[in-house]
Amino acid sequence: MIKVQRLTMDTSWWIEMNGTRLLVDPWLVGPEIDGFKWLNIQWHTTEPVAISGLPEYDYIIISQSYEDHCHLDTLKLLPKDKPILATPKAYKRLVKVFPKRNILLIKKAGTGGLTKAGGVELGFMHPGNRLDPVYFSLLLSDGFGRSVFYSPHGFKLSSDQMAFVNDFKVDALFTTFTHFVLPKFMGGHVNPGMKNVDYLLDVFEPKHLINTHDEEKEAKGLVSELAKVTYPDYGLIETTYTNFRTIGDYRLRELG
Repeated sequence: MIKVQRLTMDTSWWIEMNGTRLLVDPWLVGPEIDGFKWLNIQWHTTEPVAISGLPEYDYIIISQSYEDHCHLDTLKLLPKDKPILATPKAYKRLVKVFPKRNILLIKKAGTGGLTKAGGVELGFMHPGNRLDPVYFSLLLSDGFGRSVFYSPHGFKLSSDQMAFVNDFKVDALFTTFTHFVLPKFMGGHVNPGMKNVDYLLDVFEPKHLINTHDEEKEAKGLVSELAKVTYPDYGLIETTYTNFRTIGDYRLRELG
């Protein structure tokens, strides 16, 4: 059984698989700043779970190098003995900031195998572009036929990635429903919206569809001034997708 709990209304999660408890992309205190405040500063509009109120966890997982996923002020407050597993760009950032902490590079999902974290195996998928922004996705497996695909910025799989995931049954798909577009020189389609949700549903046919990275945050700076954002219509989604799981609070859920 997979257990999940929101920690923010954005994209911080607690996930348990095969007895291993994961803290994913924790941003639990203060704002997040992308480079400079004049460029982008954001705040949660719903108070996160307090660090003192976090459920027990074994590993910290960081999927992206950007501050709303790799939130340094939060990580500084978390126990230093907890291993951190990160995708390549986040790994490079974290080892510079926390040289004495146990930080591990997540393997690329493919012929090289997956990274072992207790009872979970995980690997990253790269979207294929060389220039920023690079938004990774994660495949997490319990080794007994149950898997999670975590894609907070959406994803399009290459033919090699498609061949790899064919060996896994994805029970739960975590992805964004928001369409967030910036000018091309600032990143273009940051979140691809519902068309990409439909694409990922066709690829994985998951039992559970869970939205993530869709919080309507308070924001200031150039990014918020130039962004064109369409947030999801949850009423329509609930009537359209029978596998959609509404998780609108911080209670623990069991995904049967």
